Amino acid sequence: MKKWLSFLLCTSVCFNTLAQKNISITTDSLHIIELNELTVSGIIKTPQQHLVNFFKSNNAATLEDILSRLPEISILRRGAYGMEPSIRYYSDGQINVLLDGMQIHGACTDKMDPATIYIEPINLQNLQVQTGNSGFANGSAIGGTVNMKMIEPQFDCHNKITGAFNSGYQTAAKSVYESVRLNYALGNWAFAVSGTYRNSKNYKSGGGEIIPFSQYKKVNYSISAKFQYNKSTYFKADFLADDGWNIGYPALPMDVGYATAKIASLSMHNENFRKRLYKWQAKIYANSIEHFMDDTKRPFVPMHMDMPGFSKTVGAFADGELKLNAKQKLLFRADGASTFLTASMTMYQAGQPNMYMLTWPDNRKNKYGFSASWLLQPDSTMQIKLSGRTDMVLSNLTTSEAKNQISILTSTFNGRADFLKNISAQISKKIGQKIKLTSSIGYVQRMPTATEMFGFYLFNSSDGFDYLGNPSIKPEKALLVEASVIYNVKKCRIQWSGYYNRVTNFIAGKIEPSLSTMTIGANGVKSFSNIPFTSIAGAEFSVYIKPQNAADIVSTVKYTWAKDNNNNPLPFVAPLKNITSVKYQLKKISVQVETEAALKQSKISKQYGEDATPGYFLIHTRFGYITTIYKKEVELQIGAENVLDKKYHEHLDWGNLARPGRNFYIQLKIAF
Repeated sequence: MKKWLSFLLCTSVCFNTLAQKNISITTDSLHIIELNELTVSGIIKTPQQHLVNFFKSNNAATLEDILSRLPEISILRRGAYGMEPSIRYYSDGQINVLLDGMQIHGACTDKMDPATIYIEPINLQNLQVQTGNSGFANGSAIGGTVNMKMIEPQFDCHNKITGAFNSGYQTAAKSVYESVRLNYALGNWAFAVSGTYRNSKNYKSGGGEIIPFSQYKKVNYSISAKFQYNKSTYFKADFLADDGWNIGYPALPMDVGYATAKIASLSMHNENFRKRLYKWQAKIYANSIEHFMDDTKRPFVPMHMDMPGFSKTVGAFADGELKLNAKQKLLFRADGASTFLTASMTMYQAGQPNMYMLTWPDNRKNKYGFSASWLLQPDSTMQIKLSGRTDMVLSNLTTSEAKNQISILTSTFNGRADFLKNISAQISKKIGQKIKLTSSIGYVQRMPTATEMFGFYLFNSSDGFDYLGNPSIKPEKALLVEASVIYNVKKCRIQWSGYYNRVTNFIAGKIEPSLSTMTIGANGVKSFSNIPFTSIAGAEFSVYIKPQNAADIVSTVKYTWAKDNNNNPLPFVAPLKNITSVKYQLKKISVQVETEAALKQSKISKQYGEDATPGYFLIHTRFGYITTIYKKEVELQIGAENVLDKKYHEHLDWGNLARPGRNFYIQLKIAF
């Protein structure tokens, strides 16, 4: 422990994100980078100046592609679609994934549909990523929060339609991408609509091997209306829908026939800096998600199965910022949400009656929470921040069928009530004009998920076990320690960060040798249980150099280490990874060369079915050209990813699923 704490004092996180234009280094604690119409913002665990707008975006990139560029986030990949984000090892119920502050729960027991799957860059305004001690403001979590903010209608051009059209093609999967975004304003009203269509076939990995069942199709559309009530107040209504079909998951035994999401909200916003309560918003929302897994297109299936899942959430929240005096302010949020989940499985065996069971017995979670952060700035060189949050969570089974099935796991379950507590303290100090130090410490908790409490014979293809829930499992608790150092001069910025987390009551699978499997060929049965503790630590490094106005160089390195109480490695821990990019931009033309490399991961968890992952080295190239035709801005992007056609996979890719090989792409964007 002492070794890690001393190490933290000289380490700090950093990164930059995909961007379209160069931006000089600032001293803002919130870095916001424009990616075409998308603004990517990362709220880092410490006040952080942002690095240069460096990486050139692919206009056809999915949200997962953009997330994977952020320093705090890695991606768990089961196919070309529905990739699951993790924040420094933590994923699923250990983190919050929000849309405009709204809770969204996937409807798939196999985690094929994280909330990020339903958002497209065309209808997204910015991403906010909060880690560690800052990540529980919107909901109790030990890993942090990803908040996706939808684009808002603009009043810039009255009685005139403005927008952008994008079209693209990629060779690795013969994928087509089309999107459009429109904005219209008239008087006190403004409207924004967007639509996206994606059609991707089975992609080729390095060497030209076709990866079967990696195809997908989807449409995504949204509409937003804003009414300006007065100079400081406006009302906004949003609706977003996403429909996907024929979605393959090559690392899993089943695919998705159809998945749909409907998300709606109504909100009121106020901003008046002359008042003590100078900024606040209130919102009510509802969302419904349906997800249908099937294996009808898979060959040699011993028993055909259908697995539909449904998720419905209604909620509300209010947050604001209150100025106490010239040196102090208070940030607060009150929220509540109710989520209903159900999933089932029907098995069709030739010559036998159909078999049916609930894989998520009908359950409802009601959560009510309040958070507050007090900020004090004694002078121009120091800032102190104290934060806290409480949540009351009520979990219940809602039908007699669900209660009867769970009675197999426990003799009595009459619902449960959990009271969660989170608190953190952070201090930042500037030393001269070049150095800034930040340190923080916190205590956080998170609720077990519906799968961890009520899951019933859910097959995990990663380790080959059927999993059972545990209705009495305890919430996870974590002690978080973080520190960072930033060195900043005119044309160079260097940043280090580090963190150490000790998680008690860590939730993991425990083998149940007395139980029989449900899935044909499964290795056995595991039930979710608490292990005494785990230790998770990591460090990240970044350097930015701007040797001349037209040139930029960025290099980042990140590393994570995680072990359980018996000193065994935890599963899904990414190895040391480096991304180095050189970009040159001259007027209308830009050129970028990027290398991506990872070391071999040999610290593996054999009890979770892992094997060693080889290291890899990739080269990517990107070219861009911007011009004006008939008073319309036209942008052409071409590039090649994985230029050397390397066959590789990352350690977080399920089933050692090979990633795409050499991929040429072309993208055209017209703004009007």
